[in-house]
Amino acid sequence: MNLSDHSFVRSISLERREAIMSEIEIIEPKLGSTIFEEDSFPDAMFLVLEGSVIFTKKKPDGSLQNVSQSYEGALFGEVGVFTEEHRALRAEAGPNARVGKVPKATVTKIIEDAEPVRKVLESVILHLKSTTSHYMDEVMRKEKLSLVGTMVSSLLHDFKNPFAIISLGANLMEQRYGTDEKTARICQNIEAQTRRMVDMANDIAAFARGEGEIEIGYVALEQLFETFRELNAPYFEDESIRVSLKHNNVSLRADATKLLRVLQNLVSNAIEAIRQNDQVGEVNVSAEAKGNTVILRIVDNGPGIPESIQTKFFEPFVTYGKSDGTGLGAAIVKSIVDAHKGEIKFDTSPNGTTLEVTLPRVPKPSPYPPA
Repeated sequence: MNLSDHSFVRSISLERREAIMSEIEIIEPKLGSTIFEEDSFPDAMFLVLEGSVIFTKKKPDGSLQNVSQSYEGALFGEVGVFTEEHRALRAEAGPNARVGKVPKATVTKIIEDAEPVRKVLESVILHLKSTTSHYMDEVMRKEKLSLVGTMVSSLLHDFKNPFAIISLGANLMEQRYGTDEKTARICQNIEAQTRRMVDMANDIAAFARGEGEIEIGYVALEQLFETFRELNAPYFEDESIRVSLKHNNVSLRADATKLLRVLQNLVSNAIEAIRQNDQVGEVNVSAEAKGNTVILRIVDNGPGIPESIQTKFFEPFVTYGKSDGTGLGAAIVKSIVDAHKGEIKFDTSPNGTTLEVTLPRVPKPSPYPPA
């Protein structure tokens, strides 16, 4: 395609077309070479005269995600020229690419007599940019979740035999030395911690797959809190942080294993936040029966949830100040609460955070099968 045949050039009035064409640079980049980088300043828009141009976005691991492709007759790079925002994507030359580079000053000159049209275009472009950004975030999130699910499933497969051996060893020890109360308790704790590790991995894998199945049964929070205390003995032995559990004789129908995960994640987050702040801390967990609901409250005197992550606190891969965090803890909690048809919210300040989980005492069955 000749430059004069491109639809953009043909849309320019005859009296101005010749002058404008002289300002457009024709380039023939090699296959795979960069036309402009992601996040670069938009100094021009481009017309595809031959071949194709490929658009990519950098993923967190540094690799590139293909987003779209433009072919002969298309134009690209106009978003930044209109909005003056840095490039959202990277453009690279496809096979037999030949493009016309229209300087920003030239584009401005072309549309300077059509201010209302320019305003409309800016509005449309900003909307499209927002939509594209949201789409890319969702693509990245799903890719990361898929990777997490695959890795966890692989780990579970690899750990199956070691876990079985540990469990068998604990059983044999209990059978042989079960008359000693301390030994029996240690063996039972080994069994419980092994199951806990498997359950944690299964929860992550299920979350990555988008599954929200729960097994409903009678749950006495007195017993649930006691199990939590046994599995997390170091929390209650740490003199710098006081952890209290008040069950208030509350009971409900729920998935006990999943509720244990909720407590585990929320209390662990609170303790880690307090430790990072290097202060004497308190974490108070309480239960309250209110009408047809049960309210679990986790209250701490930590530094509060940072403002930068408050709006996306329950989204996957959101973490702050933890080098070893996955960013999945709060998201898994939210998915468990949702599966119980409950609600979770928080109130936070620099003096502490209150997380409130509201659950139905008897959950209503879903009319739809699990996703």
